[in-house]
Amino acid sequence: MWDIVLLILKWSFIVIGLSPIILAFGCVFIDGTIRPMLVPKAEIERMAADLISRHNDPEEAAAIEEHAAWYRSNNFEQGKWRRVRKLISLSKR
Repeated sequence: MWDIVLLILKWSFIVIGLSPIILAFGCVFIDGTIRPMLVPKAEIERMAADLISRHNDPEEAAAIEEHAAWYRSNNFEQGKWRRVRKLISLSKR
């Protein structure tokens, strides 16, 4: 009887202890991967066209913006600029 109670308490403490870590990774995943995919493709194409018209190397400019978003710890912006950079690299081919 006491073995089961101790087992339940042990696993409860493990789950409670790990939940902030799991929650943090989940938030980063949602903010950096899921939310940027919800940005309309028209907006990504508009951002890519703007970079293409303003810069000689638009892929590098998009990479710089992506790095700046990483530096500011803005996962959503980083994911959005990653999509822009990928679209520009696909349009170069």
